[in-house]
Amino acid sequence: MNGLKMLSLCLGLLALLAGCRAKGPEPVVVENFTEFPKNEYVYTITPGDEIKVDIQQDENYQWSATVLPDGRAVFKYAGEMDVMGMSLRQLRDKLVVALKDYYTRPDLTLRLLKAQGPDPIVFLGAWGGATTGFGTGAGGQTQRASAIAYRKGLGLTEAVALAGGPTEPDIDIAPYVYVVRDIKSLKRTVYRFDLALAVRGGTPDLPLHPGDVVFIDNSWLQDLGRALGVVSSVVATASQGVSSALLVDVLSSGDLGR
Repeated sequence: MNGLKMLSLCLGLLALLAGCRAKGPEPVVVENFTEFPKNEYVYTITPGDEIKVDIQQDENYQWSATVLPDGRAVFKYAGEMDVMGMSLRQLRDKLVVALKDYYTRPDLTLRLLKAQGPDPIVFLGAWGGATTGFGTGAGGQTQRASAIAYRKGLGLTEAVALAGGPTEPDIDIAPYVYVVRDIKSLKRTVYRFDLALAVRGGTPDLPLHPGDVVFIDNSWLQDLGRALGVVSSVVATASQGVSSALLVDVLSSGDLGR
């Protein structure tokens, strides 16, 4: 009797542990969309960024400031300011106030000459092309993964092309591409995208967000905890290279908003 109770207890524990795996939510089918989710992403300043400031009313005011590790930067006439976590628009508004003793309603333009960039788009599995895949140990097996830089307006079909396209399984056999958004959050969303249909013009492209994770093998959906471990390694490796390739012309404060 004690043996049966012990066996029952062990089976119950195994079931509980199996249920604790970070499974993904049911995928949202992209081709059923009537309207795509809005991309509310706004780049925020981080240490290492280099910011150029111009004032239209003063052609001699041309200033570049590098954000220090503590999040501060020094600007001409405005002095030292804490800028970490600000958008360019927020910094511009703060500079207008700081420069009020020197200029009346100055017209400022802020640009990022050098940006550390947002999290890249991560591809799990075997993808060919220019991106460099690398192994990440997980459960005794090596997982292939690669990354490309995010930029605003990047769509899934273009990102797949930049990643070199899927190499396995054959896209004709498994035409669906899965995109996990906010993988670090419990409120993550999974999108299922019919790439073969999109290539034929049968479905609109899916706009990507920073940090989106892309794969074909749907077994990743059964253990997003393992996927998150691989993604974290990829982002840490890419942070000094791939993610800095942001298109900085998008970040001129006159066009950025918010």
